[in-house]
Amino acid sequence: MKRLIPLFAVAALATGLAQRAEYPGPTILSRGLGTVLQGGGELLRLRPYLSLNGVYDTGLTAVSVDSSGNIRDQAGYGGRAEFGVSGYHNWRYTLLGIDYRGDFRHYSRSTYYDGSDHSLSLGVTHQISRQWAFTLRQAAGTLSRDYGAYNGYAFFEPSYANVPMNELFNARTNYLSSLGDLTYSPNPRLSFNLGGTGMLVRRRSRALAGVTGYSARGDVQYRLSRSLALGADYQYSHYDFTRSFGESDTHTVAVDLAIQLGRYWTLGLRGGGARVEALGLQRVAVDPIIAAILGPTTGLEVFYRVNYVPALGVKLSRAFRRSSISLNIDTGVSPGNGIYLTSRYQNAGVGYSYTAFRRWNFGLSSNYTKYGSVGQALGRYQSYSAGGGFSCQVNGWMHVVGRYDARRQDVANSSFIRMAHSVSLGVAFSPGTLPLSLW
Repeated sequence: MKRLIPLFAVAALATGLAQRAEYPGPTILSRGLGTVLQGGGELLRLRPYLSLNGVYDTGLTAVSVDSSGNIRDQAGYGGRAEFGVSGYHNWRYTLLGIDYRGDFRHYSRSTYYDGSDHSLSLGVTHQISRQWAFTLRQAAGTLSRDYGAYNGYAFFEPSYANVPMNELFNARTNYLSSLGDLTYSPNPRLSFNLGGTGMLVRRRSRALAGVTGYSARGDVQYRLSRSLALGADYQYSHYDFTRSFGESDTHTVAVDLAIQLGRYWTLGLRGGGARVEALGLQRVAVDPIIAAILGPTTGLEVFYRVNYVPALGVKLSRAFRRSSISLNIDTGVSPGNGIYLTSRYQNAGVGYSYTAFRRWNFGLSSNYTKYGSVGQALGRYQSYSAGGGFSCQVNGWMHVVGRYDARRQDVANSSFIRMAHSVSLGVAFSPGTLPLSLW
């Protein structure tokens, strides 16, 4: 599930490890956590895997144009070797979760798109004492094709860590995001959280902008009952862009509500607003008289704008022993995708994973994302995606795996419209008594 709410989160136990025998209750969304998966112990253990797949991909898009000046749209078939490890390990006072995924791929004809992608999602929570807990989360990767970058085991929402997930081109993108949080709980009902993030994104193409950013955040959460928690949060974020003049500062304030609905369902709500100050360049028309003398009909000018945008979040999930379902809706501010810089974004996604009959695992997901630049004169960017996959345990360590994904991207008021498909089928090897769960 590439852009959906995580199935579970390491950091969600930060305020509950000192009280293992007692359910800690739901956690507010401002802490960037998923829902604590109440069951599924067999599914969440550390598990390595290796798979060999045949692939067919369409919509391959390089940062270049053809002889007619159109952006390239190519297809290719070939092979891909994938490997990784996912799951968690629990000590007495420390919880470690990891999702590492890597691959090597080769296309028989479109060899320009050959390469290797790697992504890491890591979380460590340590209970220092009954009152204090520390959480460290790390996202890192190098990608030129973001299909499958954050499927299944993700320990925090990718957008929370500013992981690039809506790239327009199949061009090399390197990213690193480090998040640290300190949680203080003077009693089981009340907790305070302070945290910070440092991140950078670098894109190989000189036509695409990179970003360096940092943020500081704080929140307070109070449990009214075993199944209801209220909170409030504040966050400051700053972004600087490379290969493009510009920067932005964002102040966000919101209130939070977390509800445990029965034994399995968890609902998180967040509502507030953000003040965005953006500095950058925009293209403007030159006065006709000046153009007649100098020649160019357009020019660049510096802009400074202040925008107010909503910051909203809804996450609903249900976890069973061998399955989970999740839905998320988010709006806020994003550092963009290399073409779009500081942008308002809207995101909605739903996903389902089910392990049945001790041999089969099925996963389905869909997602919608929209960007609107806060300063650039660009049309709205929209992305629609849907996909599904399966794995079947043949015997022992051997599994048959397959997946299909489709994604449509378009930019309003431009000729950029891209429909991409990705199909893979192969065999995987992984220890365990249950079928491999990769989505």
